[in-house]
Amino acid sequence: MDKKSFSLLILTTLFLGLLIGYDRPEVTGVEFEKIDTSQDPVQAPYKSDDPIIRDIKCGCFTITPVAEYKIWGVVVGKETYSSDWDGKISPMDLTIVWGKLAEPEYDRYVSYRHGNRWYFYQYKPGCPLDQSYIISHSSNNHIIPARENIRRAIKTLKRKEKVVLEGFLVNLKGIYKGKSVTWNTSLSRTDTGSGSCELFYVSKLRIDTRIYE
Repeated sequence: MDKKSFSLLILTTLFLGLLIGYDRPEVTGVEFEKIDTSQDPVQAPYKSDDPIIRDIKCGCFTITPVAEYKIWGVVVGKETYSSDWDGKISPMDLTIVWGKLAEPEYDRYVSYRHGNRWYFYQYKPGCPLDQSYIISHSSNNHIIPARENIRRAIKTLKRKEKVVLEGFLVNLKGIYKGKSVTWNTSLSRTDTGSGSCELFYVSKLRIDTRIYE
């Protein structure tokens, strides 16, 4: 390798290293207590006179918190989105399970997949958990990161990782390309079908022992 090629290789390596470092989330704290995935999500009513405003190209949106929300669980599905206004406001969906569904012994019975901002589950014959249990212990979360650091951290998530997410369930109204749009959250863990997903404004995230805010 000649000197010029070697110099180019070094510069390319440094550039790629900078890119990787730039997109790496910053750990803002640590917590060593075990994540308890057996507990149900906690939801409390919330009213705020200060809605959150988000602007994107060709659109402006008002995000209104309607409930404080915290969930402990295991990630069983993740899908990213970037097209249209909803993908710019909520760039990823996370399917999270808790309770018995978070235990490894049930992985052979129940599987999950994403499609078009929905999540789907399938359970095999002989599964010791019935459909109502699966519905009430799993959720598809449309994630709205409160900050860029939260977005970067969620981007690193892998299937089967234990997580804790905190923030607000929210409703959204806005204008995109001159048209009115709305997007409302579910406030129940037992509903199904259209409107049953959580629209989740995440302000704090824990992955393993690492905390991101």
